[in-house]
Amino acid sequence: MQVAAMPEYAHEFLRSARIGTVVRGGDPWPNAVPVWYHWTGEVIEFFTQPGRPKVRHIAQDPNLAMVVSANADEPPYWVAVEGTAVLSNDGSELVEKMCDRYLDDSKGSRSLRESLMAGREQVVKVTIVPDRVRHFVS
Repeated sequence: MQVAAMPEYAHEFLRSARIGTVVRGGDPWPNAVPVWYHWTGEVIEFFTQPGRPKVRHIAQDPNLAMVVSANADEPPYWVAVEGTAVLSNDGSELVEKMCDRYLDDSKGSRSLRESLMAGREQVVKVTIVPDRVRHFVS
């Protein structure tokens, strides 16, 4: 289905603070990495460091998917967004948004926030522009 055909509960699900798993084809096997993400209602965004292998792989092959699933204590549900990834260097604002969304005020979170915010000007933003969205509800 296209994003325009997604039911509102799928959008709400993607707007909640969950971990998404980025999946790309690979040789000799596919690669999957858990990430924080932001759903804009049209695209999925996440950030990474410039030297990470996923940046190199996406530059070589921008076909990417992200799967977001319900927690074990929730009814079974998942959403898969498949599309083309676009790399950009304007991820600073996204880092701030993700820190606010995913981190609390605990000591470990404060330390991680400080580290991420200190390097926010160097991050690479990855935007997945959906070609297809699938979802499962029991």
